Amino acid sequence: MEAQGHLGLALGGGGVRGGAHIGLLKVLDREGIKVGAIAGTSAGGIVGGLYAAGLPALKIERLLLSCTPEQLLEPDPSGWSLLSARRFIELIHRRLGEVRIEDLPHPFAAVAVDLRSSRPVFLTSGPLARAIQATMAVPGLLCPVEEGDCLLVDGGVLDNVPVDAARQLGAQRILAVDIGVPADFPLEADSFGLLPGRVPRLLERVLALTGRDRAALAAAKAIGLLSAEVSAYRLRESPPDLLLRPHLGEMAIADLGRLPEAIAIGERMAEEHLDEIRQLCTGRE
Repeated sequence: MEAQGHLGLALGGGGVRGGAHIGLLKVLDREGIKVGAIAGTSAGGIVGGLYAAGLPALKIERLLLSCTPEQLLEPDPSGWSLLSARRFIELIHRRLGEVRIEDLPHPFAAVAVDLRSSRPVFLTSGPLARAIQATMAVPGLLCPVEEGDCLLVDGGVLDNVPVDAARQLGAQRILAVDIGVPADFPLEADSFGLLPGRVPRLLERVLALTGRDRAALAAAKAIGLLSAEVSAYRLRESPPDLLLRPHLGEMAIADLGRLPEAIAIGERMAEEHLDEIRQLCTGRE
């Protein structure tokens, strides 16, 4: 159970748009606002997991800004996806060691989906790096995680803003941050974008040479619509005490060059809603 007065966080998925979570945490650190339980999906699982492990927001910012996909991603030999995040997970191991979720300073859940049972999975024990690898495993793009009889992928498939997971951790007052691609994201704008590197660039060239560029836009739009609808439904079923949506505009989820911008947007969002966040911590309406 989280300490009374500490803020529970439900941090949503959205790729680079998750830089807004870092901006929020920078403001909470600066203002001395204590965080209790943290649940995170995908990008929210990465940022939330690092924060739950005791890294302050400024160190998370430096760590993630220093990463490039060429250094951290490689072709996936398993056949399940285009890319493997093995190198990124090795970076987390080097930074944090073999830390386990149950030993973290904050209660934490990384949210994944088991493709075999078709259900969300709240990862609240075991190796932190493994849980982060599972929650960020975008189906078809990043390699899933085999865990017993489970095949775990990005929790955003079914639970992109995991308020329910934060409540299961014991959070009494929950601030949720939704960074997902909105339903009205323009069709002509690529909501996903493509990561740098040999495999994504090859795929991009194939789409261009075969005249299938618009097929990729249509698929990305359809997936985005489905994700937005599922997320809206789950938030109606399990509403947080405060829901914030940073103004990230047409930022593609894989546009890594815009990470600093996303962080700055998250800071502005937190500063604009600081009074509401403080009231949430004190329990006053």
